[in-house]
Amino acid sequence: MKITLIIPVIFFVFSASAQTDWKQSLRYDLHAKFFPADHTVDAMMKLKYVNHSPDTLNFIWFHVWPNAYRNDKTVYSDQLLENGDTRFYFSSKEKKGYINHLDFRVNGVRAVIQDHPEFIDVIKLMLPKPLLPGDSITISSSFHLQIPFNYNGNGYTKHHFEFRNWYPEPAVYDSHGWHPIPFLVQGGAYHEPAEFSVEIQTASGYRIAAGTEARVNETADSNVYHFHIENANSFSWIASSLYSVKTEEVSTFSGATVSIRYYYFGKYAIEPAQVIDAAKKEIYQLSEWLGPFPYKSVGIAQATRMQDQDFSGLICVGLNPNKDDWRGALRKGLVAQWFQTMILTDQRNQPWFSRGFIHYYEQRLITDVPSAGSGSSIRSKDNLWLRVAEYEKTTQPVNTATPSFSSQNDSLIPSDKAGLWIRQLQETLGYKRFDEQMRRYISQWTFRHPDPDDFKKSMDSASETNLRPLFEKLKSNQSFFPDSLKRATRPAFIFSVKNSERYNYIGLAPVPGYNRYDGFMLGAVIHNINLPEKGIEFLFTPLYAFGSKTLEGLGRISYSWHPDTRFSKISIGLNGGRFDTNKATDSTGKTIFENFVKWVPYIRLDFKPSSPRTTISKWMDFKTFLITEKSFGQFSVSSKDSLIHPNSVSADFRYVNQLSFNLQDHRVLYPYGFRVEIQQSELFYRINLHADYFLNYPDGGGLQVRLFAAKFGVWNENNNAFVSRYEPKLLGVDGNEDYLYEDYFIGRSASYALENSSISNGGLAAQQIMNRDGGLKLRVDDFDYVQGKSANWVSSLNFNTSLPAGLFPFPVPLRIFFDIGTYAEAWQNNPLTSRFLYTGGIQLSLFKNLLNIYAPLVYSNDFNDALRNISFGRKITFSIDIQNINYKKIIRKLAEHD
Repeated sequence: MKITLIIPVIFFVFSASAQTDWKQSLRYDLHAKFFPADHTVDAMMKLKYVNHSPDTLNFIWFHVWPNAYRNDKTVYSDQLLENGDTRFYFSSKEKKGYINHLDFRVNGVRAVIQDHPEFIDVIKLMLPKPLLPGDSITISSSFHLQIPFNYNGNGYTKHHFEFRNWYPEPAVYDSHGWHPIPFLVQGGAYHEPAEFSVEIQTASGYRIAAGTEARVNETADSNVYHFHIENANSFSWIASSLYSVKTEEVSTFSGATVSIRYYYFGKYAIEPAQVIDAAKKEIYQLSEWLGPFPYKSVGIAQATRMQDQDFSGLICVGLNPNKDDWRGALRKGLVAQWFQTMILTDQRNQPWFSRGFIHYYEQRLITDVPSAGSGSSIRSKDNLWLRVAEYEKTTQPVNTATPSFSSQNDSLIPSDKAGLWIRQLQETLGYKRFDEQMRRYISQWTFRHPDPDDFKKSMDSASETNLRPLFEKLKSNQSFFPDSLKRATRPAFIFSVKNSERYNYIGLAPVPGYNRYDGFMLGAVIHNINLPEKGIEFLFTPLYAFGSKTLEGLGRISYSWHPDTRFSKISIGLNGGRFDTNKATDSTGKTIFENFVKWVPYIRLDFKPSSPRTTISKWMDFKTFLITEKSFGQFSVSSKDSLIHPNSVSADFRYVNQLSFNLQDHRVLYPYGFRVEIQQSELFYRINLHADYFLNYPDGGGLQVRLFAAKFGVWNENNNAFVSRYEPKLLGVDGNEDYLYEDYFIGRSASYALENSSISNGGLAAQQIMNRDGGLKLRVDDFDYVQGKSANWVSSLNFNTSLPAGLFPFPVPLRIFFDIGTYAEAWQNNPLTSRFLYTGGIQLSLFKNLLNIYAPLVYSNDFNDALRNISFGRKITFSIDIQNINYKKIIRKLAEHD
């Protein structure tokens, strides 16, 4: 009985352990005719498929990835949009691509094809009869390839064609079963190693770069290239009528010779000797660390590098190598020859298992090979964004599948963070033992499909310590950085991230300012905004006003943290500001000023995103505006100049509480958002609704649609006379009506309606508006009845569109606007205006929409009386929207170039 039980168990153990000892065998014969003028390829594929698995196969999944480019309904297109790229979605039919005319036969017998239930670029080949373990079949098919425009490493540009994943390819069948996957830019691949014999006929004048050297037959009209490569993860090639080629050889650490071919063209080409010299030294060093180079030759091409994918024997360093960091591309491409073409891991579901090694060895090359060029060490700037993500708690576990990463994490976690993990493994084992085990691991799994468990077993055999806790870290979000030391404080001009793991910087910079009443101001910006952020942050801009001879300025201080709750971030803080808002002379000729001082304590709660890839952000905040205003009083008319002079200044205090709820979808296609504000003071209450929607145009630009609605009321009817400045209105809001002091105004109290002021307060400043309420872009202060102001409710729609692309031979920052709105009083008996008021015209947007100038061309008849005697120049309004500057976004851009 015992023997009976033991034998099946032993059989099962040996069967299970043997699952990873086999791989399928593939041999391709590809014959292709390339027609560059038509952007097409006609080809014939013959594939010998040997089933080395212990399973009987009744079908084979095939990837026909060129069909990912067929239309804008593929998962490839959807992912591009999620990652913020609309180029393919809006591309013309001529710039899309596909594969068709497939005619699959198995051993000469026509086979049935079934579509994948979800993916247009995956099909199922039903075998005419089962493929038994150890048996082989010959699969053949013709196909026609329509080449797409090259958006991300596959397709055409002028005189330049790049071919990756261009033929029908069987999905991997391993111990886990079939792996049918659609093409994704952020997704990597999973290939079977194969032998390729490829013949490509092309028009004369085109040179082809591939992962192996070619035998070329040239005629007057065409060239025929013959390629042969074994144990390749894929056959990729690039055809260009511009290429020149330089060839040299290098002896690797083992003594083997590798041929290096560099294909280059145009003014952006790097000196061939520079590229080849770097490749030689890096191939030698990598072969010492990792073992023999996997192929007899390597092609280095001036071509697009495809995200997350590398191909046997072919390394691309960018179409503009200097701009595209050719040194980094060369390093990554060379390391990938071991970890993506020689070790054939599942890059879709375990991206860290290749990209982590690529990042780790890239950093070792930077450190150990001087010719590897400038670069950041593994603990410095390369990991700035990883440290930022960990502080903000937006990271994901290292062993996450590629499509599940946010676009930011896809460049951080499986490469940078996994590279840190591998460094920890190396530090645990020591350099010597780590390098020995890596060579042993690679030798054992050359051209096979290891799992992370297989790698762990290999490392366990060399370690005297238990590595299980280290490997468990791959499943968690814990940091791989050493415990951070207390950072010293240093000054910096504006901003710095240099050695930011060791230093906190106090940013300092001069800053000017101006308004009509304070005159020219000069001061400084002082802040401690760092990356990663600190819990306590401040930003102060003290300014000395040369006109009013007073100290003015703005400031904020806050404390933020990232809890492990339903909120991703909680901030509490205090904002403040002080500026003059008017000036006049009293009866004695002394200049006196109106001003405001405001303090705004607040709390903001950012809700945790529903998933790492969501584009939706939600938050709520509560603010209390504590405002003290000094205003003129005791007016008198001077007999000397007949002007009105104030003779006193009195201070008044008021408050406004504001609660807001916000949702913003930052998706690149048709983004939208809305905001609900509830305001309350001792005099009034007000509810504001703002909603925005952007309709993208295929050629760029788009239509911005804004909806605004407000409900207003007072707590006591006796206060109606005191709340006019708080009431919502349709026309542009002026400085006095900006009752929360949220916008910058050149002349906050300037108005053409003011006459006989002791100091003139009209002019250009009286044409500035704030786009807060109804947003009709007119300002007619002289006529109160056409303001569209309501003591009850207002509602409006604002349309703003870019001009058609190509209308001008160069970019022109002109837009067309149209605003329409209504208000409660217009629907009462005997209203003062029509029920609907509208304006429309041309908008000039300058300095990235910081300054917007509005020229009205059409407007409601209700405005005719008000505008009849006003020049066209006086009808023009403008807004200065510095409150929309996202200084944190600017800080992050500065960090990228620091």
